[in-house]
Amino acid sequence: MRKDTLFLILLLLSNTLINAQQRVINEVKKEISGLTLTIDNYNNSLKKINKALENNETKDKAEAWWIAGKIHFSIYDKMMNNRAAGEKVKSTDAGMALINGYDKFQVALSKDTIKVLDKKGRPVIDKKTGKCKVKTKYSQDIMNKITDHLVDYSAVAGDFYLAGDWSNAYRAWDIYCETAKSDWAKKKKIEENDSIIGYNRFFQGLAAYQDKKYDKAVMQLAKARDLGYRKKALYDTWIDALIKQRDTIYLVSVAHEAHDRLGSKDPRYVRILINHYLKSKNYDEANSLLDEVIKADSTVAEYYSLKGRLIDIQKGNDEALPYYRKAVELNPDIAMGLFDLGNALYIKAISNDDHRSQSARQLYDEALPYLEKCYKLMPHNEDVKKILSRIYYVIGSNKIDDL
Repeated sequence: MRKDTLFLILLLLSNTLINAQQRVINEVKKEISGLTLTIDNYNNSLKKINKALENNETKDKAEAWWIAGKIHFSIYDKMMNNRAAGEKVKSTDAGMALINGYDKFQVALSKDTIKVLDKKGRPVIDKKTGKCKVKTKYSQDIMNKITDHLVDYSAVAGDFYLAGDWSNAYRAWDIYCETAKSDWAKKKKIEENDSIIGYNRFFQGLAAYQDKKYDKAVMQLAKARDLGYRKKALYDTWIDALIKQRDTIYLVSVAHEAHDRLGSKDPRYVRILINHYLKSKNYDEANSLLDEVIKADSTVAEYYSLKGRLIDIQKGNDEALPYYRKAVELNPDIAMGLFDLGNALYIKAISNDDHRSQSARQLYDEALPYLEKCYKLMPHNEDVKKILSRIYYVIGSNKIDDL
C-alpha cells in the first residue's frame, strides 16, 4: 500500500473518532436541555460525557467540561426540588454534586480561550501585549452558575460537617469564601460582608481541626479573626491547633490576644502567658499579669496557683504557701493546686534537720490528704506518685503498696 494512501486512511479514521466524540458531546448537550429529566437521566448523561473527558481527542475541549459541570449542578438543583416535594434526599450526595460541578467548571474555565481572528482568519494581535487576542465562550455562564449557588456551598458545608466529612466540609466552605470575595461576585453585586465570610472561615478552620489538619486550621482561623470573627471558640480552637503544632511563639501571641480581648474569661490564656514568662525568666511581666487578673477576679483558683509558683521561684517555699492554700480553698479539686500545696509542705518537712522529727511528721500528715486527692485526680502523674511513695516510706505506711 502506498504511503500517501495509508496516511489518508489514518487521517480519515482520526477524523471519524474525533467526530464520534463530538457527536457524544452534542448528544449530551441536547439531552440535558429537557425540562423533565430525572436524577437517573442526568447520571446517564454524565456517564456519556465522562468518556469525552477521558478521550485524548476531546478532553481539552472547554465545552465538554462545561457540560459536565452543568450536569452536576442540574443534579443538585433536581435534588433540592425533590426535597421540596417531600422526597428524602441525602444531603451529602447533593453537596458532592455541587463540589464536583465546581471542579468540572474550573477545568472548563482553564480551557475556555478562543483566539480572535480577523476576516481573513488571521490572529488579531493585541497592540499593548503583543500577544494574540482571546475571548471566552463559557466563562460567563460558568461563573453565573457558581455565584447563583454561592450560599448553597455554605449550606452543604454544614451538612458535610454534621456528617463528619471534615474534608468536604472544608472544601465547600473554601469555595464559598473564595467565590464570595471574587471579582465575579463583585460584578454581580453579591455583597457578602466580612462578618459573614469570617463566620464561615471559622467553621472551615474548625473542620480542618477536626480533620487533624492543624496547619490549615491555623491558617483559616487567622483569616476568620482578620475578618472580624473574634469569639472565644475561635481563640480556643486556634490555641489547641497551635499546641498540636508545637508552635510556641505563635501560641503565646494568640494567647496574649485572647487575654487582651476576653479578659479573665479563661485562666488558660493566663497560664500560657505565665509559663512563657517563667521560661524566659521574665518575672516582672509575670507578676504584673497575675496581679492584674487577681485584681480583676479574685475567685479564680488557678491564678493563685500560678502566683504561688512564681513566688516559689523568686522567694522560696514558705512565701508561696499562702497562695497555694488560697488556690485549694477556692477550688478543692484543682489538681495542680493540690500538688503544689502538698509538694510545698513535703519540701518544708524534708528541709528540717531531722526529717523524721515530730514537726516533720506533722507536715507529712498535712501534705498527705492533698497529694492523695491529687493522685486520684491525676493517677498517671509520676511526680505525685514519687512524692507519695517517699512520704509513705518515711512514716512506715503500707499504702505504698497501692501505688
